[in-house]
Amino acid sequence: MNLLPTKQINQLLTIINLYPSIRIMHFSNDGCELNDKIVQLCTEHEYEFQLNYTSDVLVENAIDKFDKNPLVHIKKINLQQPRYAIQAKVYDYLFVTMSIEDTLKESFLKKSHAIIKNAGIIIIFVPKIENKKDDTNIYLWMQLLEENYFVASNTIDIFDDYDLVVSKKMHGWGG
Repeated sequence: MNLLPTKQINQLLTIINLYPSIRIMHFSNDGCELNDKIVQLCTEHEYEFQLNYTSDVLVENAIDKFDKNPLVHIKKINLQQPRYAIQAKVYDYLFVTMSIEDTLKESFLKKSHAIIKNAGIIIIFVPKIENKKDDTNIYLWMQLLEENYFVASNTIDIFDDYDLVVSKKMHGWGG
């Protein structure tokens, strides 16, 4: 993931309502600075944060970095595993900076739907380089979100290198 400016990260994190007992999950490909800012926010407000990686090396690095913080949980995840929720926890916010193959996107959203609270928000980072000629990748995400019971999908353009696709899980939709 390309470097994200601190000002825009802070601006993005204003999407998080500062209510008690918030849970945040992040599917990440790297040790990006977004994680540091989320951990800082979670520490300040005593929120729970689960950070998911597909790489053993990144898991080890994150454990070394955040091991002393009891609010941060690091997990190695396989995107093709049957479900992402092991402890039956549900999350208010789900950040996705991880690159996900087109063939796995729908499966990813179905499994993600089960771990997001009603009215929870998913925020997907889409590299702008993928959208240089057209917005096919954004429209694919938007279509898949709608088909998998997410609503109020929008794009946010606050980063130079990424478009954000933001959508909400609505109460009673999709089981």
